[in-house]
Order: sequence, then C-alpha cells, then structure tokens
Amino acid sequence: MPTPPERTALYRLYGTDDRLLYIGITDNPKARWERHAAFKWWWAQVTRKQVDWLNASWREALDIEKAAIREERPAYNGTHNHGVAPFDAAAWPRIEAQPRQKFSALADLIRAEIASGRWQAGDRLPDAEDLATASGVGEGTAQRAFRELVNEGSIMRLHGLGTFVRARIVTIAPNRILRAT
Repeated sequence: MPTPPERTALYRLYGTDDRLLYIGITDNPKARWERHAAFKWWWAQVTRKQVDWLNASWREALDIEKAAIREERPAYNGTHNHGVAPFDAAAWPRIEAQPRQKFSALADLIRAEIASGRWQAGDRLPDAEDLATASGVGEGTAQRAFRELVNEGSIMRLHGLGTFVRARIVTIAPNRILRAT
C-alpha cells in the first residue's frame, strides 16, 4: 500500500475584530489547538480559526510559515516576528577608548541608537560579533556591553532568537509614576 502524501496545515488564529493572533503549521490542527488551549495564555482570545492545507513537505511548510509570520506579523508569534535593527557596519563608529572603557563606549553607542528611535522596541540587534568587528573591539567586549544593557533593562536576550530592544515599561501606582524601565 503506498504511503499517503504528507499533509501539513498552515493555520491562523484570530481574535476580536479579526486581529491576527498566531500563525502555525501542524499535521493535526485539532490536537495542536488542544495544546495551545492548555499552554498558551492568550488562547482565550481566539474567536476564529483558518486552516489552509498545503501540498508541501514539512520543511517547505516551515519556510511558508516563516514568510507568513514575517509578512503578517501576528501578535503572539515570537519566532520570525520581529524587525531587525538597521545596522551598517561600514558606517558604525570605531571605538578608540581606553581598553577598560571600550565595553562602556559600545554600550553608549547602542543606547544612543535606542534613544534616537532608530532601534525600536522588539528590534533584533546585530550579533555581538558583528558589532565587535564594526567597532574594532573584541567579541568579549561586545558581550560585556550586552550584559550591561541587559542588566539595566535596555535589551533582552532570548535563547535561540537573539538580542532585542526591550519595550520601556512604566509602572504606575495610584496617583504617581514609580519608575520607567
């Protein structure tokens, strides 16, 4: 008996006002939605599901999913759903500071990109290696600059995804602003 062709569904989950919440692929939508219902905090927002069956291999379906996420930018996909901070290595300033101050100078350059709005919340930063090369510092120096910015809350690292500009969060207590991070 011949093996049936591989079937993969590209699904979209929508919320109120047809807001796109999530895009995924699966060979069993019902089972996948049961897992989402059990593990995804946003599942209660889903009001509509759309399923498109693909005539594609799993690997091809992954590429289709990735392209759809990048183009449509659903609210709750973490992977493939981010902008990339604009970065021109040739135009990036070289750091001429004293050796012990180089990480701080690089952190200041990154802060300036964020403060100017050129690098926005959710943007993926260039790799530490690329920043180091462009700045004329070692990769360890760039990693130290990243650690400083992570510790102060300006950027965050997501394992397997990269380093991202954090959103500024304002904590408000009754009748006063406590802090902005």
